[in-house]
Amino acid sequence: MNDYRRLWETNVFGVLSTIYATLDDLKKTQGRLVIISSVKSYLALSGDSPYSMSKFAIRALCESLSQELAPHGVSVTHICPGYVATEIRQLDNQGIWHSDWQDPISPRLIISAEETAKQIVKAISRRQREQVITNYGKLIVLIKRHMPWLLSLLISKFKIKVASKPSPIKH
Repeated sequence: MNDYRRLWETNVFGVLSTIYATLDDLKKTQGRLVIISSVKSYLALSGDSPYSMSKFAIRALCESLSQELAPHGVSVTHICPGYVATEIRQLDNQGIWHSDWQDPISPRLIISAEETAKQIVKAISRRQREQVITNYGKLIVLIKRHMPWLLSLLISKFKIKVASKPSPIKH
């Protein structure tokens, strides 16, 4: 339960607190609200339910806020990066750094922080509702939207799951 609470406190309630703190100014300036989420807002894998649940909630929030804030001239952009070249995968669930941990993600799936930033800035400038970053992320979202059964089949066939963090659900 602690993993769920911690992730929801950070990923959902942290985002909500920031929105509420800036909402009046966003409306006055017809600004741009940008929420960084994840491709995992579309994809839930074994061993990752606290994180995926929080990101699914953020996607729903973005969809609702896009409609609610449009009459005020405020755009909402939901950013869904895949794996970005950062050191975050060397942090455990308690935020402790492990310099000896090897990244379990294939380098072919990782996008640079610089390229990610460029795509985010471009999406913001265009007031896009959503920007999925990485080609495999775009493919995942496409399959999830149009052939969810295929995504489930691929996940089960290839036994895709989160590599480094065990599921908080005890079986």
